[in-house]
Amino acid sequence: MRVPSVDPKQDKLIEHFEKKLAYFQSLTSHRREEEAADEAEATCRAMLSHLRGNNRTEAASTAQPLTLEEWLDQNDRETSQDD
Repeated sequence: MRVPSVDPKQDKLIEHFEKKLAYFQSLTSHRREEEAADEAEATCRAMLSHLRGNNRTEAASTAQPLTLEEWLDQNDRETSQDD
């Protein structure tokens, strides 16, 4: 049983980004770069998180999603500080 919708527009956006995310996840490796799938997936995930209200803090909701390269750089910096 589904919970009644509070905001039909929001439900429609959630459905849209779920479909887009599934599309980008289904791309084969040789098409991912052509479609900018990594960035698109990150954007879809951020939008879904925001629309579903999964933001942990207000600062997180205003932060821009990281690109894969930015995330890898940040992860490398954090890992090198731990060593």
